[in-house]
Amino acid sequence: MQLRDYLSVLMKRWWVIALTAMVAAVTAYGVSKLLPHTFRSQAVYLALANQADNGLNIVLRNSMNSYREMVMQPSVLDQISQGLGLDISGETWMSDVNIQPRPDEQKIVIEVDATRLDQSQAMANAVGDRMVADVNRINSTLEGTARINVTRIQEARLLSMSPNTKINVLAGAILGLVLGLLLAFILEYIDDTLKSSSDVERFVGLTTLGAIPEK
Repeated sequence: MQLRDYLSVLMKRWWVIALTAMVAAVTAYGVSKLLPHTFRSQAVYLALANQADNGLNIVLRNSMNSYREMVMQPSVLDQISQGLGLDISGETWMSDVNIQPRPDEQKIVIEVDATRLDQSQAMANAVGDRMVADVNRINSTLEGTARINVTRIQEARLLSMSPNTKINVLAGAILGLVLGLLLAFILEYIDDTLKSSSDVERFVGLTTLGAIPEK
């Protein structure tokens, strides 16, 4: 096939391509609306030593994972959930709460997934508050003045939401466009009827001398 043949197929079967793309986009939109939504919120905490001491900074780096483990327990998460009045067990929160110690940045990032945005944000803040309370409790038992302080530097806010309807519709339309193109050329391939003089010339390999006009 030459370029003009491809263009001819596109012009003749454009409705197939457009219809397939539209159906795919509408389907993606419907599926996105039917799927349960998940909201991910993120809160950020800063962990700092109160003294410029290399030894204390090493303790800080080593302690950040300990702070995470103190909170990431089903019983603790269950207490936090009940305190917020949420009917979600600690076992369930174990897979939806993610605490990321980042020693190089001296930050602790808390991310929480939930089916409601307000629950996601409330849980992220509450988990961080519990961690701060645990660190303060440890500090109160220490002798001397060296301390590690954890403070919130970012309130819980929406980080992402899934499914993303706009992206899904766009992806569906692109996929439908590709499938529509394939379908158009498949239909053209299996269509062996002769509709014009050029089709006859291509089929028999001879030049058309004349044609009988339609009545």
